[in-house]
Amino acid sequence: MAKRRTKTRTHAKVSEEELAKIPRSMVLRLGSSLRNHSLSQLVKDFRNVMQPHTAINLRERKSNKLKDFIVMAGPLGVSDLFIFNQSEDTGNISLRMGKMPRGPTLQFKVNTYSLIKDVRNILKHPKSVGKDSKEFLAPPLLVLNGFSSKMNEIDNHEKLMITVFQNIFPPIQPQLTKVSSIKRVLMINKDPVTGNLDLRHYAINTKLVEESRNVKKLIQNKRLPNMAKNTDISDLLLDPYSVGGITSDSEVEDDEGIVDVQNETASVSKSEETSSVRKRAIKLTELGPRLNLTLVKIEEGLTGSSKTLYHANIKKSELEQKALEKKHAQRKKLREERRSKQQENLKAKNAVKEEKKARRKARQEGKVEGEQEEDEQDASDSDGPEMDPADYENDSDLYSDIEK
Repeated sequence: MAKRRTKTRTHAKVSEEELAKIPRSMVLRLGSSLRNHSLSQLVKDFRNVMQPHTAINLRERKSNKLKDFIVMAGPLGVSDLFIFNQSEDTGNISLRMGKMPRGPTLQFKVNTYSLIKDVRNILKHPKSVGKDSKEFLAPPLLVLNGFSSKMNEIDNHEKLMITVFQNIFPPIQPQLTKVSSIKRVLMINKDPVTGNLDLRHYAINTKLVEESRNVKKLIQNKRLPNMAKNTDISDLLLDPYSVGGITSDSEVEDDEGIVDVQNETASVSKSEETSSVRKRAIKLTELGPRLNLTLVKIEEGLTGSSKTLYHANIKKSELEQKALEKKHAQRKKLREERRSKQQENLKAKNAVKEEKKARRKARQEGKVEGEQEEDEQDASDSDGPEMDPADYENDSDLYSDIEK
């Protein structure tokens, strides 16, 4: 039987080091947000954006806390947490982006949002995709718009926000990444006036530009045309009533959009090679969801009790900042002392357990030796006459009572 062929280009094995470097995420909903069905659907839609390296079928419970997911994130190799929550007092929705394992955490206020089904309803020609479609086999291309390109001119909190955004998806390697493998775009646009962030999720479609409309219609048609009445391909292309001859007026022009030039090499013979240039128009179709965010604060850790690095509404003076730093230093010192004390107590408990195990083992061994000594002593202290088994070897009546 022939050996099964293994594909090397499309099924290349990824090393463990490369797998460990891939950012993985978990999108959660906590608190009262479990009772908000619209927000629950937003969480599911946002998981589609973060595919394929996310927990797409994750289920939360009302009893789950943030610490439960933080403990789970370590063994699963999760690097980013996206937590949606709705306040019971004000009803405001917040999004927290936490970087595992020690932070920082960015907290945003969700001003407005639109689900995937809402985006589909407002589009004239929506793109129908499922969670298992080919568009979700690779992570999207991240595009940051409106942010300053000069890192020296922006504030520290904006630098940190840009760094967090840039590390939620694997980096693109121009030498190894194929352009055709990129099927989606996640665009984050910053409003220069308000400073709000707009998140948009698009699917990428490409079409040929320079070919005639009839040729393009023939290429894009999934069914083979009926050439029973035609003797040549030119008859099919020049016939106005054939495939590609008449198009609807509502069709989007192929010349619109961004033009991407790709060099495609065609071999003429073994010794001669020629290269042809084809232009393709890139069209973006919005998939959803939409999010309008406002950065509220940045915390040093993952929990709410950590140090605040930036707050949009509260400004502290230098004295107040020093007092807060001193307070956090004291908390950190107490936490380290408490942790060391817990470790000492744990070591003491383990030592007591080991000592009990050793005594139990020694007691069991001593009990066995004592039983053996007692048996020997009972055998030696018996008052009956000594019996020699050789005297009874030929005595056939010894077990006569048993045989009867």
